[in-house]
Amino acid sequence: MVQKYQALVYTVCHQLVPDVQEAQDLTQETFLAAWRAIDRCPPGFEKQWLARIAANKAKDYLRSAWVRKMSTPGDEVLALEGAPPGMQPEQQVLDALGEEELTGMILNLREPYCTPCRLVLLEQHTMAEAARLCGRPPKTVEAQVYRAKKMLAQQILQNDRIPCERRSVHGTV
Repeated sequence: MVQKYQALVYTVCHQLVPDVQEAQDLTQETFLAAWRAIDRCPPGFEKQWLARIAANKAKDYLRSAWVRKMSTPGDEVLALEGAPPGMQPEQQVLDALGEEELTGMILNLREPYCTPCRLVLLEQHTMAEAARLCGRPPKTVEAQVYRAKKMLAQQILQNDRIPCERRSVHGTV
């Protein structure tokens, strides 16, 4: 069963979870869960059953507190090309700019972006906490933080603060 459906299960996981390593881990977890519950698989529907398990595993992963705490919307916008693997996007930018300069840029953002960005990036609140403190829906705060990170990336590039070899090929930091 693994050899026959491995590509399918990995594809389902990777479409929902862009991180290659996590998608591979979720693929393994899918087959382990399927093996434990093989007696519940409807005969002739193995493919659909495995795809559903894979999708559920990926969704569970995305809902986990660890994922929500470790990444915020827009992290990929701030990521620097050529940075050491596993380095957090904010740390990459801090190393290139300096904490004071980045803090100043965040505090100079116009509203509605400044407050949620300050709460999430500077004060280390979760998105849910920032939404509650701002009195805004969580999805609104996520979108505002994402857009703020894009604006910061554009400012950094316009001010030519990142060395050319560390810039992304897509025009963002």
